[in-house]
Amino acid sequence: METAVLYCGARRTAYCQELLRNSGFQMAQIHAVGANPVGQLGGLLAKNRLVLLLGPERSGEPTFGGPFFQALHVPMLEGSPQGVLVLHGPDCIGWLIESREQAVALLPDRPEHLSSLLPELWLRLREKFELPQPAVSSPALNYDKLVERAFAQKEQP
Repeated sequence: METAVLYCGARRTAYCQELLRNSGFQMAQIHAVGANPVGQLGGLLAKNRLVLLLGPERSGEPTFGGPFFQALHVPMLEGSPQGVLVLHGPDCIGWLIESREQAVALLPDRPEHLSSLLPELWLRLREKFELPQPAVSSPALNYDKLVERAFAQKEQP
């Protein structure tokens, strides 16, 4: 499914983009914004059925959702959106706002949190849009772990 991605003050865009691509998302449009992120949302929704919004999080919960919830007329109660699907991960959450034909997901930009939310998101999107199971490519090499392992080994005399 062709998807638009909007990074809202995100700092881990390369990791998140690789994770999304490896999870089967076909990214048609990718944008990054700092100020006034809501201005980009309308244009992305005009061309895409799915928009993923990624940004900073606190305690596993995205902190950038307020302006989007207001723009999409999502009612709020004590700072939490009402009437939207909550995506659950072990230590994090995300939100999926749905209309009849489109969906907008607000997700944390932390790759480990994002990877724990993607299975539930895909399950709902497959159900809603009648999508086939995504063809997931093999995971990329984790160079950080390979470097750590190399430096952890004792030098040979």
